[in-house]
Amino acid sequence: MSKSSAKENIVIVGGGLSGTTLAKELSAKLDHSKYDLIVVESRPYLVYMIGGARMSVTTEDGAVDSYLFEYDKFFAPGKGTVKKAKVEKIVPNADGRGGELELSGGEILPYRFLVLATGSKWTGPVDFPESDADIRQFVSQWQQRFKSAEDVVIVGGGAVGIELAGELRDEYPEKKITIVHGSDKLLNDAYPNRFRKYVASQLRARGIDLLLGEYADQFPASGSGEVVFRSGRKIHAALVVVTSGPVPNTAVIGDSLGQDVLTARKNVRVLPTLQLPSQPSIFAIGDIIDWNEQKQAFKANGHASVVAANILSLLSGSKAQKKYKTGPEMMLVTNGKNGGAMYVGLLWGIIFGNWAAKMLKAKDVGLSMMIPRMNGA
Repeated sequence: MSKSSAKENIVIVGGGLSGTTLAKELSAKLDHSKYDLIVVESRPYLVYMIGGARMSVTTEDGAVDSYLFEYDKFFAPGKGTVKKAKVEKIVPNADGRGGELELSGGEILPYRFLVLATGSKWTGPVDFPESDADIRQFVSQWQQRFKSAEDVVIVGGGAVGIELAGELRDEYPEKKITIVHGSDKLLNDAYPNRFRKYVASQLRARGIDLLLGEYADQFPASGSGEVVFRSGRKIHAALVVVTSGPVPNTAVIGDSLGQDVLTARKNVRVLPTLQLPSQPSIFAIGDIIDWNEQKQAFKANGHASVVAANILSLLSGSKAQKKYKTGPEMMLVTNGKNGGAMYVGLLWGIIFGNWAAKMLKAKDVGLSMMIPRMNGA
């Protein structure tokens, strides 16, 4: 906002699924005669991370573009803008009412309310870079690595590792694929053992080997080499891929606001209103928040609903009253384009198999549900 402008800025830092979900909701509800809605993001478009594994494996011509979405499509015309930049520093005002961002290139961006939606840092084939050219080169390189490797060892048996294995089996029916996981069951103990065992049985049925209860202490970051386990066991792989889990992308938040705003795991501490306890003008959503729930893309809807309601309430002179509550845990993990498993944490815990996974996600990694979100607000 320039000094001559009467408008105040509502700024969202991060253009992932959480940030764009909130931007779409605020775009529809803000009084744009008084407020400008701005998303700050270093990438030129949203990379659809839910389809990250498929994008990095498939060799279909032009498939990459199916997973890249221009940001302006998430706003109604004239009701939001995207600023391609990195945040170098967050500087709240001393009275707690608003503040400003120092952006790459030296620009200063004032805000009335700030929402931190910086997401996670990933590893391996879903650690996408920032520029269009670099993203396309990165994807092409991984596609070639997978194609050339005689065998693939995936270190990490969470959702990304499982889905990557399924995509590889679709593309390369004869390739040897192994998942290494430190626990004696895939995924984590947020899900019941019977679901975790069911997912394992689906993978084994497709000829994917599982090394469970084995901690990989030494392995090449990516490429060929030896994997050394804590047990003393060793295996050699033509291609080792690390999918051992993301870390919160919160370095600039801690550096700017003080490390006490973060937990030991570098998640952002939030109130039930999703405001930072010491910063009433700053909210946080998505994977970065310290909340007792699994980090999953579909949670973005709940986070965005709470923050949008509270920002609108505060702008009207009322208090932030809407509180976030975690719903039942759910998981839908694909096993290629035609299968997978789904868990819904209701009643005794309901498990669905290949048909549900294919219809809801596996067939197109959820793109059919993503497209309507880009119809403006």
